[in-house]
Amino acid sequence: MNTAKTIDWSSPDILEQLILNIKNPLENIITVSKSTALHHKDKKDEIIFSSSKEISDIIEEIMLKTKAKTLNLTFRSRPEIFDIYESNENVRDLCSDEINPQKMAKIDQDWLINLEKEVFGSLTQNELNLYELSYKMAVSERQLHRKVANLVYLTPNKYIRVLRLHKAKQMIDNYIQKSISQIAYAVGYNDVHYFSRLFADQYDITPKELISSLE
Repeated sequence: MNTAKTIDWSSPDILEQLILNIKNPLENIITVSKSTALHHKDKKDEIIFSSSKEISDIIEEIMLKTKAKTLNLTFRSRPEIFDIYESNENVRDLCSDEINPQKMAKIDQDWLINLEKEVFGSLTQNELNLYELSYKMAVSERQLHRKVANLVYLTPNKYIRVLRLHKAKQMIDNYIQKSISQIAYAVGYNDVHYFSRLFADQYDITPKELISSLE
């Protein structure tokens, strides 16, 4: 299967990727089936077979990922930072004020969801460039700082750190990875000891202890 080359299965926009990857070969099948210009039956059959195989491979890969519990197609109606905040006392303490999802405007929640997509899509980078992040969010770097602080009462760097460690915990909880060094690298930390210390600060347990508790 060659779907791994065109689909980033860990990306937050995985659903959009799947739709596009299925839509393209499906359109090829429809176009060829309706075409009167392409008279050569063998050529038509070849295109239909190739396109059908693409769709079949994607579906098979989805089934494998779903069985392995490494694929989440749940559409998020609110920012993930809300769930992290509500379930983690240390994150609540980290915020200098109270996040109240019920009082946050839908437009601000949507903005946070888009920000999370950008952050989760770049987690492997050791240092997330805030200038590039602000550019992708169509705001200045100063506006990025102000908006994140106003919405979640964190600096952008602390906000990104919370998301990095949250993603690391998800990888452990879902048995995606058991190597602490590989988990650290996957969420952008080259220093494993530093990563483990930050993880313990956020979850009151080290990655090694959490992995052991799940075995």
